[in-house]
Amino acid sequence: KKPMNVLFIATDDMRADLQVYGHKLAKTPNLDKLAKDGVLFERAYCQYPLCGPSRASLLTGRKPTNSGLYGNREWYGASFPDWKSIPMYFKEQGYVTWRTGKIFHGGIDDTDAWVEGGEVRDHNAPINTDAPSAVSPTQYYANIWRSAPKLTEGADSSVRSDRWGAVDGDEAQNLGDTKVGDRALDFIRRSKNQKEPFFLAVGFSKPHTPFIAPKEFFDLYDKEEIQLPVNFSSLPVVPIGFPQGATRLRNTDLFINRTASVDESKDFIQAYLACISYVDWNVGRLLDELEKQGLRENTLIVFWSDHGYQLGERGKWSKAGSLWEQGTRVPFIIYDPRAKGNGTSSSRTVELIDIYP
Repeated sequence: KKPMNVLFIATDDMRADLQVYGHKLAKTPNLDKLAKDGVLFERAYCQYPLCGPSRASLLTGRKPTNSGLYGNREWYGASFPDWKSIPMYFKEQGYVTWRTGKIFHGGIDDTDAWVEGGEVRDHNAPINTDAPSAVSPTQYYANIWRSAPKLTEGADSSVRSDRWGAVDGDEAQNLGDTKVGDRALDFIRRSKNQKEPFFLAVGFSKPHTPFIAPKEFFDLYDKEEIQLPVNFSSLPVVPIGFPQGATRLRNTDLFINRTASVDESKDFIQAYLACISYVDWNVGRLLDELEKQGLRENTLIVFWSDHGYQLGERGKWSKAGSLWEQGTRVPFIIYDPRAKGNGTSSSRTVELIDIYP
């Protein structure tokens, strides 16, 4: 009786825009089916709306308010060398730990936790003590606004993050997430030749900017059917009566230092949805391979996103600094073949930090 395998699937910047969550336009058949086979968590939230802190929190079981980690260039292991990440824990329990794609934040990896797929860290700095808990909120947000990305006059659009594109042919085959999925398929096929159970972490980068995906997924969406949010604004705004820190006054992903037009906003929303469908296709490939290799009923599957995203709500196009529902709520699905709750959804509030324990 071999222990359960684990397929641990991460995605980046994905809000709960799946059909199974009630999104009217989303084309996400594979994730919808996974949710209906397993348990869908309707109200799941991240610990912090930024990649580095959110992923470090999930993977260590420590809240940012306890660790002080609020940035994307800090290595928690430099400050807390005794903390064991989820993959390290599985490795110590005799699992073969494989990684493909983004699990920890880019440039940061628990390198020794992986039997295969680990990368040398680019960032080894300890946690920055100038976190919100160490300075006044007013000063903290003032620092953020001052350090927001600025475009030089006449900057070419190719150097900005706010790009989208539909690609096909060889260009589509060479996309990063396609290659991440290909490596995951290889791991699954190889697992049949080993005695140990596997912990396979697969990190897709979409729908993170730039919104580039195969053309077939753009074709799933009619731009004319896309509706802008009811609280859409051309520039970031702080609602009346809310504290200044409720919304950053500059966008940090899209429409940086420029006005969001209605037409271009719909282009970006269409591209964002196309990227979600692209992730869904990749997830479908993994689920099909598990079935093909006879591993589906001996594999626990976890699907999550590190945080959400705002698509023009109150003028914000990003996640960083967003405590609004769109920035903090995430899709979260667990499929355990042994679970009695399969086929249902949970309306309880859960958090990504709940995964490790």
